Amino acid sequence: MDSRLIPLEPLSQVAFIHDYFQLVFQEERFTVYNRAAVADGENLIWQGTTGFCDKLVELIDQSVTTVTRTDAFVLCLCFSGGATFHVEADHEPLWPEAFDFIGRNHYWHHELNG
Repeated sequence: MDSRLIPLEPLSQVAFIHDYFQLVFQEERFTVYNRAAVADGENLIWQGTTGFCDKLVELIDQSVTTVTRTDAFVLCLCFSGGATFHVEADHEPLWPEAFDFIGRNHYWHHELNG
């Protein structure tokens, strides 16, 4: 994936807004519309299950080291502490977008479902 999707700053804030959420890295931000999960070692904690929000908040102050995608996930963010954040590909989407990213130097990435 495009290296411009790697935020320069560590995660500084997680904002939960009705049926989506944002990962804020100072001036850069991912807005996530599809179902997501956090993998920490062997555990995969899905959005909507107990502990998901806590796992996201635990990522605050960590940097993204790599960004990838797979067949199952349109976005995988590997964090400096070892956890990986995943955005599921196109599973019963509520929005036309899977996620978007507003980055440095007016960079904007918009990932559509389907």
